[in-house]
Amino acid sequence: MRRAVAIPALALVAATTASAAPEMGSDPISVDRALIVGRVGDGPWSDLPTEARADQPAELAVVILAHDHDHKHRLVLVPAAIAATSVLQLSSHPIAAADRRPLPAGTRIQWSTVEPHGYRITPARNGATSDFYSNVSTTPATFGRWLGFDAIDYFERVVRPFGDADPIAATVTAGEPDAQPLADLGTIRYKAEVELPGVATDLVTPGAEATDTYGITAAVHRVSRRRGDDFLGWLSSYLLVPEVFGSAGTGRGHQTDRFTGADCADVMVGALRRTGRLDREYTNVAGLPAYAATIAAAVELDEHGTPAHPIPDVRPGDLIRIDYGGTLAHHTPRDWDHVAALWEDRSDPAGPAHGGPDGLLDGFDLVIHMGHPRLVIEPLAAQAPATIDVLRWYDDAHGRSHVRHR
Repeated sequence: MRRAVAIPALALVAATTASAAPEMGSDPISVDRALIVGRVGDGPWSDLPTEARADQPAELAVVILAHDHDHKHRLVLVPAAIAATSVLQLSSHPIAAADRRPLPAGTRIQWSTVEPHGYRITPARNGATSDFYSNVSTTPATFGRWLGFDAIDYFERVVRPFGDADPIAATVTAGEPDAQPLADLGTIRYKAEVELPGVATDLVTPGAEATDTYGITAAVHRVSRRRGDDFLGWLSSYLLVPEVFGSAGTGRGHQTDRFTGADCADVMVGALRRTGRLDREYTNVAGLPAYAATIAAAVELDEHGTPAHPIPDVRPGDLIRIDYGGTLAHHTPRDWDHVAALWEDRSDPAGPAHGGPDGLLDGFDLVIHMGHPRLVIEPLAAQAPATIDVLRWYDDAHGRSHVRHR
């Protein structure tokens, strides 16, 4: 709803449409909507997703889009932190200092996170029978059959009650217990409610209701924090993104590119794409050799994760494809059931390396993979017994295209 007020002599005066604005002579300003912007380090303030490394400070603020009474000039009401000398970009367009006005004194903001439930809390509308989200059938007789996009359930959590309009730190902290293995890494979204002095109705940015076929929309401001700029670094930014088995979409509209959901193979390709390799199309576990060389051929792991013969010379970031054995043998009709990435080389604490790196792949090494219902980092032994092989991403010069065929 558009709201207009006139503010003489620095006083807030509510107009008949119940709005407020800072001083601008005696002319009213029409307030349109509130918008969350973010900044990484000393970079520009922007309404694009806030993406930062763990070693970079990042913060969020609220601006209000407005215009003058005759619609000739667009105005942006900003907190003091977004000074005239700060760069402010909305929809990738710079906002000149002359088009900014200060938020009225006494403006208060409440901040909430908008998060996906790990497991569904409402019945699946597409007929999926799994507790986790799935776009395809997981029952043995029809495994992999397309069901249509599953609906992801979201919730909101107040992280800072109504207070001043100063920026807040753009951090990532999960609301569901045991949802996050690493502090301040992963993806979360924010909502803001704005109280303007003398105005009965708050301005509210989009929240849990702002969804489409693929999940939460870009209207809800995304914060993604990562360990680094390499493949594993970007993979860590997918922590807290829910598992969606058979995640799908086209290009930048893919659920994984949108950070709304991913399956085990798509989250690996999505992280690779974030490093700049946008020519890599999403694929399934069997299709990964189109993008990666085989470093170690198939070998069996026993129930402790010990391989039948040593697997040397693997590196963090190598892909480990998994075909489960034991009670999970043949639980899917696929040759390869799952894929993980080597996160950290570890060894037997009682061995000669005392738990440190030993250059050999075994059950003590930490892997990162899409578990139920999110990415998890755990020892490879948790995936044993199994048959595994090891792949390593090709360099750009050796990349080959591959399109998923479900």
